[in-house]
Amino acid sequence: MEYAILGSTGLAVSRMAFGAMTFTQGNKNIASIYKVGERLERDVIPMMRRYGLGLTVWSPLASGFLSGKYTRESLKDPDNRYSGFDLLPFDKERGFALVEQMRPIAKRHGGSVAQVALAWLLSKKAVTSILLGATKLQQLEDNLAASDMKLAAEEVAALDAATTPPKVYPNWFIDQLGDDALQKALG
Repeated sequence: MEYAILGSTGLAVSRMAFGAMTFTQGNKNIASIYKVGERLERDVIPMMRRYGLGLTVWSPLASGFLSGKYTRESLKDPDNRYSGFDLLPFDKERGFALVEQMRPIAKRHGGSVAQVALAWLLSKKAVTSILLGATKLQQLEDNLAASDMKLAAEEVAALDAATTPPKVYPNWFIDQLGDDALQKALG
């Protein structure tokens, strides 16, 4: 049954899972870039839960995009750092929508959009740590303050809903299975 899980999720996840047994002998963490609504939630995190691995998130603010300082207009500026920059390929429209959803949450908590984004990541069981990057001391201090921000369950649920990727095969198939034993065997 292990092959059914690994054979349907893609090569990257299969490689990670096959290496998980030796990997978990020592370090129990995987570093990954956290992309807004990408395969991480759909494939990698379930595999990590299964093998008891933790996730260290690299670039948790998507190179500052999720700090809220970028706008659709500012991205048109050729001098903007994001102008033509697609090292972090994610759906920027979904990213802008997420930032707009985080703004009122930040206001309620008396914090920044960046703090909300980081607090949201830290609320995830799979996330064991995040790697912060800052170009200014003020950014670092703002980011560190996120560890004190506790989001309400409804806020976390709203952000989760905004970033949950659509289910693809085999995930939707497994979810529709009625036989609990078969569903458990498939992951």
